[in-house]
Amino acid sequence: MDRLFTKTHSRLIPSLPVLLVWMILNSGFIQAQSDTLNPGEITKFNRLIKNFDASVYIDVYYEFIMNDPQGDTSNLMEFTANCPFADEFRINVASIWLEYNATNIRGKFLAQFGDIPNLRAAANEQFIKYMKEAHFGFRVYKTLWVDLGYILTPIGYESSFPIKNQISTVTVGGYFETGNFLGMMVSGKLSPSFTAGAYIGNQYTLAFGKNKYLYGGITLSYAYKDLFTVTYNNMVGNSSIVTSEVNHFSLYNNFIVTATPVQNLLLVGELDFSFMRNATRPPDTTGIATSISGFIQATYRITRWFAASVRGECLNDPDGALTGLYAYDGKLRGLLTYGGTFGLEFNPVKYSYIRAEYSYLSADKDNNIFNSMLTDNRHSVTFTAGLRFGAFQ
Repeated sequence: MDRLFTKTHSRLIPSLPVLLVWMILNSGFIQAQSDTLNPGEITKFNRLIKNFDASVYIDVYYEFIMNDPQGDTSNLMEFTANCPFADEFRINVASIWLEYNATNIRGKFLAQFGDIPNLRAAANEQFIKYMKEAHFGFRVYKTLWVDLGYILTPIGYESSFPIKNQISTVTVGGYFETGNFLGMMVSGKLSPSFTAGAYIGNQYTLAFGKNKYLYGGITLSYAYKDLFTVTYNNMVGNSSIVTSEVNHFSLYNNFIVTATPVQNLLLVGELDFSFMRNATRPPDTTGIATSISGFIQATYRITRWFAASVRGECLNDPDGALTGLYAYDGKLRGLLTYGGTFGLEFNPVKYSYIRAEYSYLSADKDNNIFNSMLTDNRHSVTFTAGLRFGAFQ
């Protein structure tokens, strides 16, 4: 900020009043010009503006570890898609959302700043870390759309953006789910209850880098009134990243069920399971590795302003195909984690939240993967507060 008061910029300061006078005088000219527009042009302009949504989203958090052992000199939390640092107030994300939705074209651009993109950006992918989404689409037939660009995959219920979740923190399984791809997606509403889509592109996640092979997948979703929705997503292809010398053909399956059996109660269940070739543990690394993860969650809205949520989760990746291998008890193994979270939410205004959450995560006995590799479990309390504001629907 001090640069604004250098000698070069000081020459501009006296001209500011002149600039203000000029703007005031010309505002009358601009208003006069607008008065000469015919009603058709005004309607067209208003329709164009109405198609735009613009907003800003900011999330602040504070987290502390209840079982932080002596010797833990790092405040970085392991396997977290958001709220990654403990013992200090920090910005999870500050994001700008721009959307355009018209009859035949649409587009979305989300820029992001803060701990979420900084933590999950690989060293050679820094240029893309500030971009959450960037894509545009065309309506080709009735409800059938084609979108191209940097697109979120349909896999997974959770988001790294806490505002999209009922519980701010993300499960370990959600942390290892694929995020974005660069490519094309075709989707449409086949009936009032059934939607379907297919996509193809290059995996381009901040956690794992860029995929050098094309892969694709489908998404199918059925909704029965307002009672429940069942969704199946998958991803199939060679999932090797740029630096890999071995081909890893994989099939990733994702099932999501949401239900509202009674008023104010939301139930969510998710199950992921995958198969990957040439990914088993040594000595034979040519076999097919399997992994499974999932969670069950319930949220009850107590009043208009208050809600409570509870979640149980687990992940088992014995060959480390998704999570990598860890040495413990004299052997190598991928992650095996399980745990639970309880959270309370207060909504002071629309599109806002203040949340307090307690989480417990555990791994195999003596598999010290938490708290700087010093403990096999972690107790943590997280406070998050967020607000989205702007002109949007």
